[in-house]
Amino acid sequence: MRSRTAETSATGTPGWSLGVHCRGQGKPVVLLHGLLTDSRVWDPLVDELARDHLTIAVDAPGHGQSPPREAAYTLEQEVAATAARYRSLCGDRPAIWIGHSMGGMKALRLALAHPALARGLVLISTQPYAEPVNTARPFEAMVETVLEHGMSADLAQMIARLNFAPRFRGSQGGQNWERHFTTLTGPGIAQACYSVYRRGDLSDRLAELRLPVLVIHGQADVPIRIRVARQYAAALPDARLVELPGVGHTPPCENPGEVRRAVRAFVDVVPG
Repeated sequence: MRSRTAETSATGTPGWSLGVHCRGQGKPVVLLHGLLTDSRVWDPLVDELARDHLTIAVDAPGHGQSPPREAAYTLEQEVAATAARYRSLCGDRPAIWIGHSMGGMKALRLALAHPALARGLVLISTQPYAEPVNTARPFEAMVETVLEHGMSADLAQMIARLNFAPRFRGSQGGQNWERHFTTLTGPGIAQACYSVYRRGDLSDRLAELRLPVLVIHGQADVPIRIRVARQYAAALPDARLVELPGVGHTPPCENPGEVRRAVRAFVDVVPG
């Protein structure tokens, strides 16, 4: 994984500071990573898209180059801050918003709250639904464990098992991410985790999203099963679903080539 620097600055929303990594020139594409990783998951895709687009990869609070937030916040509040940061860079130009897992949840909310800023969505390993109680409780227990006792090697391994299918987990890339998970701290990740695990349900608003949407999902995803992607993709007015056999919860890392091909084909035909 690459070592990088980011421009970190206030968003225009009091109390928010977000790190962004910008490359390339052209129509903007914004990339929002998933929980407990950071914007490095997008490196292979940015290499492709930055040839003819302005790519803006944003680190979530407590991830990458963005400082954590001590106070509780919602995904909607983070989206408002992200939209303000985006406008500071690109004004009101509409972008394609690409989100993985937590990032896809934010991309959905961005398109609903700020439709003029979105001309297309790529939703990877995400969902519009609230977190089921049977998974929210153990996930929050994990956060409390890290807050009280710190991150352990066993817990980092469990996070890797949730995020990656076995083939990638045993690779150098998978091992690098597992080492990254051992560096996470409770105060650094707690509020971001709570914003995801306590989110609301957007499924009754999917019909409002009348823009092109590409849904990418691994068939071996554990945290969000493939049937969930099939269900919400069918409810979107203009969506195409790409299923990746043998891929777990993090396709940008596990199968970057197929993600590059699918996203490139999508961005090349999205109007605007």
